Amino acid sequence: MTAVPTTLTAVAGAVLTASEWNTNNRDVENWLLAPAICQVRQTSAQSLSNNTNTALLFDTEDVDSTGMHSTSSNTSRLTAVYPGWYQFSGGYSAASNATGVRVTSFQVNSTVVNGSGSDQTSVAAGTTVRMPTRTILVFLNVGDFCELAALQTSGGALNTAVTTSEQPHCTAIWTSN
Repeated sequence: MTAVPTTLTAVAGAVLTASEWNTNNRDVENWLLAPAICQVRQTSAQSLSNNTNTALLFDTEDVDSTGMHSTSSNTSRLTAVYPGWYQFSGGYSAASNATGVRVTSFQVNSTVVNGSGSDQTSVAAGTTVRMPTRTILVFLNVGDFCELAALQTSGGALNTAVTTSEQPHCTAIWTSN
């Protein structure tokens, strides 16, 4: 199913069948009780080039109720199966480096979403920088995709940090038509 289920509009004199009731009431309620959700993580370090906005790759799914993510192709993408508003959140951790800034943002169909960015200056060497991004709502049509992107300006390539508490992650929840 790639359409959000809808409720039945009653018509005077119409006889409601069990099939109509199940399709237009029960199924809608069940769908709303279990909306499309996806949460992915990165467990293998990814090299981020200096001063280049890079979509993060995710190799582990904690939950993917509707097939929004693939661990074998386009692993950076969470792709809409249903049209509507999705809430996205996430973040990444960069390996220790005392130079430059770290930035994270969301992009839809490879275009940065206005207002989704978050940045932080580097910290002392030996300290991992944890970069949460803003939680945002974006409207996606079926087939549109959202990615969590990272940028760093250390002067050279810098890896993402993937220890248990620092794994880059992204979460999507369908919220509304």
